[in-house]
Order: sequence, then C-alpha cells, then structure tokens
Amino acid sequence: MNTSVLESKLKRHKISYSNDNGKIIIGKSKTDFGTLIGLVLLPIIAALGISIFMLINNAEYRGKIIAAIIFLFGTGFYNYSRTRSKKQSNNNFILLEDKAIKVKNDFGAYILDLKNIIDFEYTIEQIDEETFEGNLYLIDNEERKHQILGFDDEDEKYVLNDLKWFSEYLINHVDLNNHTHLKTSVGELIGRNL
Repeated sequence: MNTSVLESKLKRHKISYSNDNGKIIIGKSKTDFGTLIGLVLLPIIAALGISIFMLINNAEYRGKIIAAIIFLFGTGFYNYSRTRSKKQSNNNFILLEDKAIKVKNDFGAYILDLKNIIDFEYTIEQIDEETFEGNLYLIDNEERKHQILGFDDEDEKYVLNDLKWFSEYLINHVDLNNHTHLKTSVGELIGRNL
C-alpha cells in the first residue's frame, strides 16, 4: 500500500513517525523545539523580563504593562498545555503491518486485525475559540478504545476531513471495508451537528 499521502498528512500535523521498509511506525512523539522555544519559553521569559524591569524602574504605564505581562504569561502557558496535550495524544506505539495494526499502550501490547477490530471512531472537540482537537480511536472486540492519533487545527473542516481520511486509510489497511461501518462521535462543536 502506498504510504506517501499518509506520511505527508502525518508531517503536516507534526506527528512523529518512521517508515521501516513500508511499515509505518507512529508514536513516541518528538518534542518540537521550535514551538517550545518560540511559543512557550519566549513569551514566559519576556513576561518575566518585563516584570523585573517594572519592579526596578518605576514604570509610568503600569496598567498596560501588567496587561502585557498577563497576556505573555497566558500565551506561554496556553501553548505549553496544547503542546503537552498533543504529545500525550500521540504517545502510544502504533505499527502498521500487512493488514494488521500493532498497538502498545496502557492496555498492553496487541496485534489488531480483521478478527479483533470492531470499528474506528473519531471525536472532535473545540478546545478554544480558534482551535479544534481531533482524536482517532480503534475499537477492539473487547470494546477497548486504543487511541491511534490526536492533532489539532484552527479549522474544524480540516480536522474533520483528516480524521475521515485517516479512518478510511486504516479501514482499507486492515481490509475492514465490507465488514463494518464507521462510527462518529462529535464533541462540543459550537452547538451544531455535522
């Protein structure tokens, strides 16, 4: 099965993977140091620097400076929580083998294929005003939900389209096409159904 589109979608969502002779290994996401430095550390360091400057010098525009400090701290900690959440969503070991998916997670290690996969399910949740988080799960014959992927985007449509694409790719990968239907579970989405 051609994996080039799968790999480009994983790259776009910054999901760690490797290709070992056509077998895709997803998991143990790498730390994105660019995001960590630019969106987490720099705002927090700037807020600390401005706070120290304000304490040393008797600054005139205290209200605006305090608002800027709160904004920078908030931005840094918000981006840290998003980065941490994404890392946890993609921390399971997933290996796409020939018509099977090997999963290593909190439940244990499993080889899942046509015999023991019931379905795939995805959820979408609006986590803030401009960000939607999507998660894809594999449901096995014991009703356990194994998280396969998790990612976020600013556009709800892109998250939904990519979740559908990943679901269909995995259904085709394990040859589940004629054996089940895809369930969709939608989280809090600005009060409307998809």
